[in-house]
Amino acid sequence: MTPIPANLITGFLGVGKTTAVLDLLRRKNPAERWAVLVNEYGTVSIDDAFIEGEMVDGVSVRSVAGGCFCCTTAPMLPVALHFLLQDMRPDRLLIETSGLGHPATLVDTLRTKYADRIELRATLGMITPSDFAAPGMIDSNPVFRDQVQLSDVLVLNKLDTATPKLITDFQRWANDLFPPKLLVAATEQGRLDERWLDIEPLPPEETGCGVREKVALAPLTSLPQGGGSPDARGFVFPPEAIFDEDCLLAALGRHPAITRLKGVFHCENNWLAVNRTESGTVVKPTAYRRDSRVEVFATGIDWETFEAELDGCKMQPGTQ
Repeated sequence: MTPIPANLITGFLGVGKTTAVLDLLRRKNPAERWAVLVNEYGTVSIDDAFIEGEMVDGVSVRSVAGGCFCCTTAPMLPVALHFLLQDMRPDRLLIETSGLGHPATLVDTLRTKYADRIELRATLGMITPSDFAAPGMIDSNPVFRDQVQLSDVLVLNKLDTATPKLITDFQRWANDLFPPKLLVAATEQGRLDERWLDIEPLPPEETGCGVREKVALAPLTSLPQGGGSPDARGFVFPPEAIFDEDCLLAALGRHPAITRLKGVFHCENNWLAVNRTESGTVVKPTAYRRDSRVEVFATGIDWETFEAELDGCKMQPGTQ
């Protein structure tokens, strides 16, 4: 079976995920078969009833209620996927995640257990102006933070309810996120451009700041400043590359020439965000899943040695 393109549609409660899924289904190619897997936190499934109530030809829906795929309903995931993939053989799978779930674990499961059957493409994360403006949401809500970190495409929905200042603040905040999003957009009534489902990082020769996931290790940027100012370089690894955490943190911490460093890495037991400044290094889990990458600012560093040290921290197959 050829791997089926799959997309996660994620976002907080009430953001408009089901509306977005319905709109995508109405506009799909009539000749294609699409499947929808809905994950609901409550014990009674509601969203799949809405989708089935406006059923489009060539669409099959399966729901898993009673908790998030990442924990309580994880045993039900194989059954639901078998029904959709084996029985229907769709051309695309959309997964609407629970508004209260941490979907990063779902991405890990799909990549490790369904890599031969599912080709994960862009994850679309939706935000409303009211959520963005809610006190403490951005900094203190772990579910909201995980959903933003995981999203490849970040969409401000319900644009008609946003003030000009909020739109400006959202754009500034979204553009400053690390790692950068593949796309930051705004829309109304859950209208998602179907092209966003298959968006990919552009090659470095086109952007200077991105590589395709198939590249094992490649420089993102090379910005020598002259006059003693720091050089800046970035490196990116595919998501299946797994790092030894102790080796990695030692490599990232041993060079005194580094003045600033930020990165995300797929380690053996988790994905980690590393932020090194003059005041110290902070390491914490992250929901980001697109790739492993690091941006480094340093003065007088041997970049070839640094790159070799990073590459040497990758775990060999069979040792993970």
